[in-house]
Amino acid sequence: MSNLELEIVKNAGVIGAGGAGFPTYVKLSAKVDTLIVNGAECEPLINVDKQLIEVGFEKIYKGLETAVRLTEAKEVVIAIKEKYKNAKDKMMAFKKSSSKIIDFDIFELGNFYPAGDEQVLVTEVTSKIVPEGGIPLDVGVVVINVETLLNIANAIEGINVTHKYVTVNGEVGKPSTFKVPVGTPVKDLLGQCGHSISEGFTYLDGGPMMGKVIDPDDYYVKKTTKSVLVLPDENIVIKNKSMDIRSSLKRAQAICLSCRMCTDLCPRYLLGHDLFPDEMMKKLYKGDISDEEMKNFDFAFLCCDCGLCELYSCVVDLSARSIFNYLKEEFAKRGIKNSHNRKDLKVNEFREFRKVPIPRLLQRLEIDKYDSKTPLSRFDEVSKDIRLYLLQSIGAPSEPVVKEGEEVSANKLVAKIPEGKLGSNIHSPVDGVVSEITQGYIQINKK
Repeated sequence: MSNLELEIVKNAGVIGAGGAGFPTYVKLSAKVDTLIVNGAECEPLINVDKQLIEVGFEKIYKGLETAVRLTEAKEVVIAIKEKYKNAKDKMMAFKKSSSKIIDFDIFELGNFYPAGDEQVLVTEVTSKIVPEGGIPLDVGVVVINVETLLNIANAIEGINVTHKYVTVNGEVGKPSTFKVPVGTPVKDLLGQCGHSISEGFTYLDGGPMMGKVIDPDDYYVKKTTKSVLVLPDENIVIKNKSMDIRSSLKRAQAICLSCRMCTDLCPRYLLGHDLFPDEMMKKLYKGDISDEEMKNFDFAFLCCDCGLCELYSCVVDLSARSIFNYLKEEFAKRGIKNSHNRKDLKVNEFREFRKVPIPRLLQRLEIDKYDSKTPLSRFDEVSKDIRLYLLQSIGAPSEPVVKEGEEVSANKLVAKIPEGKLGSNIHSPVDGVVSEITQGYIQINKK
């Protein structure tokens, strides 16, 4: 039964719904000691996971049962922030009922960022430390997002991943969370929230810390889209994300104060990793990085891209994160590999005192006024065009199995995982006709 269930999850196109989009069938093929359900809702201003627990924990639990069977986990923990009272009460009521087959513990997290980072979460729940450059599996743990469990349960019932829950927040009239077809134009979501796309605003797929700038007129919901955030161009978040790498290098050269705050608040450094953003910033006085010097900065591989060094800790608004990302790209071009893989790690003695509180982070980013409820609301589909990106997960782009002009039905496979590669199957969320196939996407005209 387990092998069959794993194949069903794979065929249904289930990937991590909370961030990077790692194919779930790979995670579930491992045997682990502990399975952690990530309900931390790591980024500020996003409310999907706790809302799903409040309105449909029974279905999420069915997905959890499948995940536990496949991984043979001996310990099951649902990690959620202590402040999410309604979601916690919902789980506690279910836990006391006779409906459950497997038991689970509820771990209450503090309201800090990035509580939902996989490696931070593993240490919080188990006190284990994931090795440098490693993954939770290295310490016998697998971490699965709440919405991913919902998709696992749907897959077992024959429903492929065709819809996504998305919080729309920021400078919109009616902040909301919607269930929308994958491939829906972002402008439709914004319209439902009373926002007209205009100059003076920048749009993000994701939260303020790790979200990516998008063109709202030509961007479509992915399986990994957790949030669409609208912020004024002058907001500190947007100014930092809009800076090119040359500007980042020159600013570091000119105004780094050598204060060390970027390192002292770095989540990976606090877990004992050899990651020192301040050392890199202090050595950029020449503006450029030579090939020889670049090798000295290979600790960039350990950066988790959380953005604290860029958007919170630096008093002069420098961006160690953007330089780390630049270095990772350069390492890939030069074939430089990560040399940091220590396992004998020790948590920094000041870690508990350096966790960044979400309320303070919201104020620092000047986005505390957007901390609204975003109620789970009905989505009235508008567009007739659905665009399904062929690369929606970690791995290789999916390969189309349909042709232009072909009629497709909702739930039908339209692109498959390439043979022998890591990836995700993609299915049509609607009845329609394939109108265009490019190297990057499949366009479907909805009936």
